[in-house]
Amino acid sequence: MKLTEMGITEKKENKEQETLSKSSEKSTIKKVISNSFLHMAIKKAIFYFVVFFIAISIAFLIPRLVPVNPLKYIYQPPLGTDPEAWQEHIKDLEEYLGLNYPLIVQYANFLKSFFFEFDLGQSMTRSFEPVVNIVLQALPYTLMLVVPALVLSFFIGNGIGARTGYTQSKKDKVFYYIFLVLQVAPFFWMGYVLLDIFVLQLNWFPWGRSVPPWAWDWAVISTIFDHYWLPFIVLLMTTIGGWATGAHALMVYEKAEDYISYGRKLGFRDNTLRKYAYRNSMLPQFTGLNLRFNELIGATMITEIIFRFPGLGYLMIRAFQALDYALILGTFIVTILVVVIGNYIIDMCYGILDPRIRVGGKGEA
Repeated sequence: MKLTEMGITEKKENKEQETLSKSSEKSTIKKVISNSFLHMAIKKAIFYFVVFFIAISIAFLIPRLVPVNPLKYIYQPPLGTDPEAWQEHIKDLEEYLGLNYPLIVQYANFLKSFFFEFDLGQSMTRSFEPVVNIVLQALPYTLMLVVPALVLSFFIGNGIGARTGYTQSKKDKVFYYIFLVLQVAPFFWMGYVLLDIFVLQLNWFPWGRSVPPWAWDWAVISTIFDHYWLPFIVLLMTTIGGWATGAHALMVYEKAEDYISYGRKLGFRDNTLRKYAYRNSMLPQFTGLNLRFNELIGATMITEIIFRFPGLGYLMIRAFQALDYALILGTFIVTILVVVIGNYIIDMCYGILDPRIRVGGKGEA
């Protein structure tokens, strides 16, 4: 009897443990499902995918609605060529590139090739080299301008603006107003000014030489960075002022808060209070990262054209000059993809920084 009772007791304990483990699993799943950060991540992903899909659809349709055959402009017949034979050659090229199908079929093939094979076609002016290969060679040059310029301008601009807003000293205001003036100046004008002074007059930076493709070789890296510094300085100098203006206004508002006055009465050092005020004033600035990033992408592409830096902007203008149908579209699509992914990453970073989004959830206090 005792053995039987012990067995029944063990079974009851096992059932209770199973019930507890199932309930804990359910509560964990519930927490994950009700987490506001996860909801935000999914909603943002869907939103940016729709935006990207609409953008690439418009980019595909607009050039094809123009009643012009780009092949007839790109390829000119050699002297003495039979016109009929040349027309047949153009038709063969159209068939090879898929331009002879109806528009809806071309669109379906384009979506299939892009989303399932990441194929953007072939360049008509570069010996039919895959567009993906050409664009991916130019992409790192654009990113190495955009990302450091965005990050450094954010921290430098916010640091200068917040310090000036808190201290109101004349010494700090000098730097603040300098970057404020530089921010108002058009970046392309600034690019031409620096180009004239430091390249044409002082000859401090190279000009006219092509930038080599990236390779893990010191001579190649050194040549690339010789061409890199001037466009990077232009983008950095013309971006800092925007962050400084916002940080200055936020810090003036934060300085008037009660906790700053209370901290002074308690005997806290001014530097300590300034650090607290700086942290509290920075969160609204993160909401402006998306806009600054989008502006910086456009500014970078134009700056690349000015300095002949081989990023996406310089590649796109050369594709337009050559009327390279596939390369224009491929460059545009990859640029849109960079913008969409960059905005999504910034939104996720903001969700991580803001505890209301990070730990919030349905049914939680």
